[in-house]
Amino acid sequence: MLTDEPKAMSALREQLRPALESMGIAGAVQFVPLPGGANNRVFRIAHPSGELVVKSYFQHPGDSRDRFGAERAFYELINAQGITSAPKVFGWVPEHRLGLFEYLPGRKLNPEEVSFSMVEQALAFLTQLNAGRDHLAAAKVPVASEACFSVAEHLLTVDRRVTRLQTIEPVSAVDREAIAFVDQGLKPAWQGIRSRIESQVGSAISSHLSRSNWCLSPSDFGFHNAMLAPDGQLRFFDFEYAGWDDPAKLACDFFCQPQLPVSLAEWDHFVITLAQSLNSQDNFPERARLLLDAYRIKWCCIMLNDFLRPSRARRDFAGLEDRTAHQLTQARSALRMVTQSSHCGTR
Repeated sequence: MLTDEPKAMSALREQLRPALESMGIAGAVQFVPLPGGANNRVFRIAHPSGELVVKSYFQHPGDSRDRFGAERAFYELINAQGITSAPKVFGWVPEHRLGLFEYLPGRKLNPEEVSFSMVEQALAFLTQLNAGRDHLAAAKVPVASEACFSVAEHLLTVDRRVTRLQTIEPVSAVDREAIAFVDQGLKPAWQGIRSRIESQVGSAISSHLSRSNWCLSPSDFGFHNAMLAPDGQLRFFDFEYAGWDDPAKLACDFFCQPQLPVSLAEWDHFVITLAQSLNSQDNFPERARLLLDAYRIKWCCIMLNDFLRPSRARRDFAGLEDRTAHQLTQARSALRMVTQSSHCGTR
């Protein structure tokens, strides 16, 4: 939780005061912390005219990614295109890394609700988004966090994550369990998958994806970052890692995120529909299928991020409790699924 909550709330009120006054909101407002943010602080603001959400973006000296800037540029493109399946933006406070958004009524999906119709809504959002690839606002969108434009870059990204986990400090018993899991399970599995991909792709491993075949990616895209509105429509949010990227990475991440998993029975429909909407000329569905197991390893690594010092600092900032033991259990289960399955994106 916040280390000095009254003082922090008072500072937040003062930081937001000019933006709220410019919107005609003055006087008493109530700040209610919202759960679920893993990297930032998020609050619901109740005021006499309605409700808003304020997001305070985390920044760590050891992480150079500009989450605030990336999300701001992405929302400006969304708003310029008139896309309604994302929250409206009411203002930004750059000097304090704050964003003001509409409050979304609704709820998160349950795992059993992740259906074909929900996948269709996700595809509709991606289609609308990428219809604006030539929009003036799209030129201001940066490349996505960990963007990859060759198979070699995809493999290097996973390599870096596996290597980073070898810096876990053995402070507790669960830390030591995680270190053993990385050394004896995750690392050997990754070495086998990487070797197989390298042999399959051959000399094309460093071939660079042409700019015309990039896509606008929300990144970290999935139903964990969506709200089901009372009218049955999904609203997507959290674009702090968003930007230009390889559509193969977008597809792999969509199917690998563990919080609200998407059945691989939807794989062919998703990648074919996305390829058609992008007018893809490079057969990215084949590349996505090739890389799927690599991204499963990547997501095993993401599950173990809580063991790393910068991620622990982010979660302290967001007020989250220690969940390392749970994340290690999740990573073990995810790795078993990778090693027990055959290599095929459509199983």
